[in-house]
Amino acid sequence: MLLAVLTCSLPASAQAQSETVELVLISSHQHDSEAFTQGLEMHDGLLYESTGLYGHSSLREVDPLSGQVIRQTELDESLFAEGITVVGDSIVMLTWKEGVALVFDIESLTVIANHTYSGEGWGLCYDGTHLVMSNGSSELAFRNPEDFTLVSILRVTDQGNEVNLLNELECVGQTVYANVWGSDSIIAIDKSTGEVGLTIDASMFAENESDGYNNVLNGIAYVSEQDAFLITGKNWTSMHLVLFGDTQDIQEEEPLESLAISILKSIWPVLLIAVLVVFLSSMRFLSAIMQFLILMVVKRQTEQPPMPSEEKQEAGERQ
Repeated sequence: MLLAVLTCSLPASAQAQSETVELVLISSHQHDSEAFTQGLEMHDGLLYESTGLYGHSSLREVDPLSGQVIRQTELDESLFAEGITVVGDSIVMLTWKEGVALVFDIESLTVIANHTYSGEGWGLCYDGTHLVMSNGSSELAFRNPEDFTLVSILRVTDQGNEVNLLNELECVGQTVYANVWGSDSIIAIDKSTGEVGLTIDASMFAENESDGYNNVLNGIAYVSEQDAFLITGKNWTSMHLVLFGDTQDIQEEEPLESLAISILKSIWPVLLIAVLVVFLSSMRFLSAIMQFLILMVVKRQTEQPPMPSEEKQEAGERQ
């Protein structure tokens, strides 16, 4: 998540000895090229994204199919947004050097609380028990989600070599997936041992994006409905729904349909209410028509017959 990293050596991940697999592409989607992506999270069919840089940091709700920003909250210019994760009905966001974790209400995207911590904040995920946080080193900090207190620290290694520059995180079961800053790799970390079990090569996508210094791979969101991942990068024009490896069968049309179904599941109460409103409105309209017809019939039955004209009366008299 750094704007610049001064280092004379390659990150340990470049020397990784764990098994390396390539990504399997399911589908690609638009991504805002102005978004300096820091965190990515799927929740109830919607995508949440944090964007960084001072004066440009934000928290966004994004349509995962079109990439369109549905709504967003801008941060104060003094804050540099970092990784995010969903905890219950809230979104927790790290900041880079400010030592503050912001807690947003997921419905309104407004700040409802904050926590403080020491050092830098980079990536964040929630494993159901603890918040897992990176700071650009080889360490993962496990924190209490209630008050952000530090519970434990885990050092990440690959065949005995420390893996530095751990960045954006995604917790899935017993695994913590991490971007490694400045590389085209995602690593799968065993959260009980810190050992890297798998390295995922994402260079096939990075090569198609601009080669700006900061336009690096960054952003991992687990899509549980497909057991797949959405990945993107800083200022990338696309995000990609992928599998890590080639062990699963893929049907080309299924992913978009599944995402659409997921979105429908999240909004079905609103749709149901809308249908009921339309139905009740139509019933009231039909009732009004029936009442009008009944009144017309009753009116015709109660009307007096017209009096015969004088000519008809005279004709009757002549007869």
